[in-house]
Amino acid sequence: MKPPVKLRLDLLPSRQAIALVTVAYVATAALAAVLPADAWLRAAAVIVIGARGVGALRRWAARTTPDAVVAIDVAADRQTTIIWGDGRRSEGFVAAETYVGESVTSIVWRAPDSRRSRAIALLPDMARPDDLRKLRVLLRYSRRVANRPAE
Repeated sequence: MKPPVKLRLDLLPSRQAIALVTVAYVATAALAAVLPADAWLRAAAVIVIGARGVGALRRWAARTTPDAVVAIDVAADRQTTIIWGDGRRSEGFVAAETYVGESVTSIVWRAPDSRRSRAIALLPDMARPDDLRKLRVLLRYSRRVANRPAE
């Protein structure tokens, strides 16, 4: 019996993710700036929020950090391989909680030796349209493997 064919999805930098992250962190920093607290505490909060925002931009939107997901391999039996920015590979299974939509797809996956699941959010401009369409079809119609851990 041949092993299932894996679909490779190489992730690209995303303008939509840049816009979402920027709006979210700027709004959060603005809220922190008007809190009823000492000025130094508000300034520190805004600086921390700004630093976290830059990290989120680099990790999720631009995919330039070592801990950014740069590629995903998904097979028809829901086995997945996550490729990180520093070249590491993590094997796992796509969970049933995965959401497949037209504008957002979130892949919830878990490594066999892990106690927690992780999620990867995908926007329409994070991959080539044809590859993203194939991934959505694969995730919608793939089946759970009998010998893998329960979700």
